[in-house]
Amino acid sequence: PYAAKLNAGYEHKAQVRPSTGLPDVKESFQVTARPDVMASRWPTPRVEGAARELMNKAFDLAAEVMSLLEVNIPHLEPGTLRNAHTLWTNESQVTLRMLHYPPIRSDDDEPPEGSMRAGAHTDWTCVTLLFQRPGNEGLECASKFHNTWVPVDPVAGGVAVNIGDMLAHWSQHSLLSNLHRVRMPDDPTKDRYSIAYFAQADQSQVITTTDPVTGKVSAITTTDP
Repeated sequence: PYAAKLNAGYEHKAQVRPSTGLPDVKESFQVTARPDVMASRWPTPRVEGAARELMNKAFDLAAEVMSLLEVNIPHLEPGTLRNAHTLWTNESQVTLRMLHYPPIRSDDDEPPEGSMRAGAHTDWTCVTLLFQRPGNEGLECASKFHNTWVPVDPVAGGVAVNIGDMLAHWSQHSLLSNLHRVRMPDDPTKDRYSIAYFAQADQSQVITTTDPVTGKVSAITTTDP
């Protein structure tokens, strides 16, 4: 079962986006890397083993990506972002989401008008790594400069990287938390599969931001989006 407060378990068409006011047309299984959260939620040992292996590798990749981005955040000490994340501790908020966007094969499956596979949103994360199955298009990012949506189609062997709200705050908003969505497919009978890894800093981390105009310093915790 899905536990919203723990951000873990299986959910089916339950996430409502403010951008649409409608449930996303998707189902997912979420893994949050805290031992107490997942203790009774693994469907099978095989799924647990595969998820843990992928999370370990994604953790290292996300750490490398954040280290590269950190070079452009001069007020942060080197290693700040990497050290702000842990796996399988009581502080961890790192999450893996296995996503399935089901096909629409009959009128009974037809979602309400205006529905999206994932309504437009930003991620409450430092970086998101998205593993997309080739041939499963639909992800789009908002273009800040052209007021349009830009496809982010799967590339064989590639990983899509998105900056989230946490890193935007940490960078004094010099890095953009990008608005994105998953549109409904041109062929409604087509599934879409993807896996998202959310590098969310530990619960005890505090993010400070300085207003470039007023110099006012504000602080938020990573549990207060």
